[in-house]
Amino acid sequence: MPRLTMPDPIPPGMPSCWVAGEASRALRAVVTAYKDEDRRELRVTLSQWLAPALRAAASSSPELRRALRGRGLLVVPVSGSPRARRRRGDVPLLPLVTDAVRALPGRVVVAEVLEPTRVTRDQSSLSATERATNLGGAMAVRVRHGPVVEGAMCLVVDDLVTTGATLAEAARALRAAGSGHVVAAAIGATRRHAEVASRLPVPSLERVRGGV
Repeated sequence: MPRLTMPDPIPPGMPSCWVAGEASRALRAVVTAYKDEDRRELRVTLSQWLAPALRAAASSSPELRRALRGRGLLVVPVSGSPRARRRRGDVPLLPLVTDAVRALPGRVVVAEVLEPTRVTRDQSSLSATERATNLGGAMAVRVRHGPVVEGAMCLVVDDLVTTGATLAEAARALRAAGSGHVVAAAIGATRRHAEVASRLPVPSLERVRGGV
């Protein structure tokens, strides 16, 4: 079962976030291999890990459940920086989300509605406070997607959650564009979170590699 997991401390505006496991050992290794080592065959494994977190987030409130039965739930992958896009040549999270949302009951719309508003620093070596400052005001809803976002129930998706700064900024940008309720989901969360899904079994990397 996925867990509701929030950063500690929680950045202002951070949406409720469900994750499938702890972002350490095998889980982090698989995500890194998929994104940065051209191991795109791990897409199936990671989308299967992400799907339960998406289901939990999408069913976490009456508003979201009604959206699935009516207008549709807007699922927003966090696309990353232009620098990361150039380095990788694509947006690795997008196909994972596209596959994983098939597990959701009802109508779902997956759309990259967010765009960067300025250049940001690499996040890997920054503290929680520095990440929040680095990303504050760094995202906005693309003008052409304004009508799609306005009034929509939104589910923001990232691969791993560390300080929550990325999800908090994504949620801020969506709310600024007039969205309705915003929740979040991710494959894994680091130990700095108040409640980590460490009890979930995570296959070893060697088992995963042997099965793909």
